Amino acid sequence: MHSYPLYYKQPYQKTHAATIVDIVDGALVLDSTICYPEGGGQSGDIGTISGVTLLNTTKDDDHTIYHHVAEHSFVVGAQVGIVLDWNHRYHYMQMHTAQHVASGLLFTHFSIQTVSVHQGERILTIETDAVAIEPSLCYQLEDLVNDVVRQNHPVHYEVHTQSSAQTLGLRRSIKVEGDGVRLVVVEQVDTVACGGLHVGNTSEIEFFHYAGQEKIRGHIRLIFTVGALAKEEIRKVENVAAELGVLFSAPLQDLVDAAKAVVSSAVQLKSELRKAQQLLAKLSLASLVAEAELVASVPVVYWKIPQEIEMKDVPQAFTEYDELVLCAAKESDGQLSWLVGLQGKATGLLDFPAKKPALLAAIQGKGGGKAPLYQGSAKADCDTFFAAFGALLK
Repeated sequence: MHSYPLYYKQPYQKTHAATIVDIVDGALVLDSTICYPEGGGQSGDIGTISGVTLLNTTKDDDHTIYHHVAEHSFVVGAQVGIVLDWNHRYHYMQMHTAQHVASGLLFTHFSIQTVSVHQGERILTIETDAVAIEPSLCYQLEDLVNDVVRQNHPVHYEVHTQSSAQTLGLRRSIKVEGDGVRLVVVEQVDTVACGGLHVGNTSEIEFFHYAGQEKIRGHIRLIFTVGALAKEEIRKVENVAAELGVLFSAPLQDLVDAAKAVVSSAVQLKSELRKAQQLLAKLSLASLVAEAELVASVPVVYWKIPQEIEMKDVPQAFTEYDELVLCAAKESDGQLSWLVGLQGKATGLLDFPAKKPALLAAIQGKGGGKAPLYQGSAKADCDTFFAAFGALLK
C-alpha cells in the first residue's frame, strides 16, 4: 500500500483527513498524506495524527510513506486527521529554497559546485567542491542571495523527461532514473532536479545570513542561517558583543583589542603563577629536608603534599638534592598520587625496584618509573602509604 502524496500539489496545506490502510511496526500507512517524508537533506514532517504525536515521516525504496507516531491504538480502516507542525514544515521549505538560490549563485558567479547539503533545525550547511573560500566571497554570496530574496522571484516545478531535462544544462546531474524528472525552478536564478518542498516565492526566505565555514573531507562547508532564525542568531551575537563591551569597558570597535590585551595579561599571570607554584614546592621541600630524620646521614622526608602544590612540581624540587629519600603523596578526589625518590647514597638504603611489588600490594596501587624517581596511584590514604614505605626501610 502506498500513501498518495499531496504535498507536491498542495505544499501549503496544513491539515488533511485520511484513512489508515496499513500499520507496519507501529507506523501508519495512509491512503493519502500531506506529510513530507525525510530525504534529500530535508527533515520529515512532524505534528499530530488525531491528537497523537507524529514523531517523524519516512519512506522506503518502494516509496511507501510511513507516519511514525507515539504509542497509539489505531486500527486499519480508521479515519484520522493530520495536523502539521507548520512552523517545522515552513522552516524547511524556506531553508531548502534558500539552499537552491545559494548553490545556484555559487555556481553561476563563482564556479563553485555543491557537493552535499543538510538542512538542520537551526542551520543550513552546503559542502562545496572548493578547498578554500575567502570570507569576502561568502559575504558577496550573502548579499547576492538577499538581493534575490528582495526581488521576489517566483519558484515553481516542472516535470521533464530525462532527455528534455538534460538539454537544460543543469548545474547538478540528475540522480533519479526514468522520466518524470521533477525540476525546481527559481526563476532567473536556478533550475535543478529536486524532490524537496520549497516556498512559492523567494521573498518568503525573508533573510539569508552567512554564519561561518569549516573543513570537511578536504572541502569547505559553508554554514548559513535563514529567516527568523537568522535574525535570532544575529541578535545573539549582538547581545554577546554588548555584554563583552561592558565586561571589557570597550566600545565595539575596540573590543577585539581589549580582549587581546586581557588574554595577553592572563598568559603572563599564568606564567608567573607557575613560577610561584614551582618555588613554593622547592621551599616547602627545603623546610622538610632541614627538619628530616637522618638515616645513614641521608635525610628521609615524608611529604603529604597540600592542595596548593602541584604534584608535577615535586620532581623538579627533588632534583635540587644530592642525597635524599623522598616519600611524597597527595590525596585528591578519593585518589592517591604517590612518588618515591632515591637520590645519591639513598639507593644503598633501599632496593626500590625489588621492594616495589610489596609496596603496591599494601596500598592497592600501580605505577612505575626508573631511578631516581618512581610514581603512581593508589586507593590507600597518605598515612597507609607512608607506613608501608617506612616498613621497607627497616
